[in-house]
Amino acid sequence: MEILKRLAHIVSDRDEYQKAIHAIDEAICAGKLSPQEKRQKATEFIGPKGWRSHFEGIDWVELGLYAKEAKMPFETVADLLAVLRRIGKT
Repeated sequence: MEILKRLAHIVSDRDEYQKAIHAIDEAICAGKLSPQEKRQKATEFIGPKGWRSHFEGIDWVELGLYAKEAKMPFETVADLLAVLRRIGKT
């Protein structure tokens, strides 16, 4: 559970984190992104510089480890949002 604590500490109360979740939600509502698409598709909506522009220090490997430890699926955009939201609540 060490990765869970580390990720929670990294992203807690970060404005960039909330902006990224909002950007993905907005893309879904606008019909530009489907919750059933592969999670990597969401990165183009997070920011012009890619994943790390909003999640400094967090990468796909760490998120994958978090999802695995939390026994959460991590394949689709919907899964990605669920993991990100859960990290924020941890």
